[in-house]
Amino acid sequence: MKRLSFGNITPEELLEFFDLSQDEHRLILDIDGIEISEDIRDKFINLIAENEMELDRYLEEELKMLFIAPILNSISFKCNGVKLWLERELCLERDNLSIYGKTDFMLAKGWMKPEKPFFFIQEYKKSIPNGDPKWQLLAEMLVALEQSDDKDEILGSYIFGRYWYFIKLSKIDNRYIFSTSESYDSLKIDDLEVIYKNLQAIKRLYCEHKK
Repeated sequence: MKRLSFGNITPEELLEFFDLSQDEHRLILDIDGIEISEDIRDKFINLIAENEMELDRYLEEELKMLFIAPILNSISFKCNGVKLWLERELCLERDNLSIYGKTDFMLAKGWMKPEKPFFFIQEYKKSIPNGDPKWQLLAEMLVALEQSDDKDEILGSYIFGRYWYFIKLSKIDNRYIFSTSESYDSLKIDDLEVIYKNLQAIKRLYCEHKK
């Protein structure tokens, strides 16, 4: 059996076991009607001012705690039984494959353990040479969809230092197709507002989800 971990997975390894391809169209989330308050906007302006000269020097935990966490904490993700889970294990075993690891950030239902994941964020990296979070994120999303009997798509986001990207992964029969958004520079207030609205749009989806 081949064992693959989220933290070390490569595109070639994923493609060996999954029929995965990329949609040529950019992902655009529906943010119509989502507003941002003056208080949140002022908070983000201050957050940028406090971190913009230091962010490129942050270690991973510093980036998470000092910059990313305040953005995420500006949103209450609890709704319709979904809540936030951090550093939770996820694993899939099938035929000659075991794929496993811990997720940085996951929105899912559940009480003692996460069930039916809805959205992932992975992985907090300062820069590309430290790793490629896109493929780690896709591996997590593939595992979640493989284990789901009531979903045919799932959402996620990955982060390179200051840049955020959003992804949708869809399952069609035994094939998987993912689409990626443009990059959003979280040190620019207009882009950070879009990041906030995208996260709110994702929450709106599962708040309206009936299962």
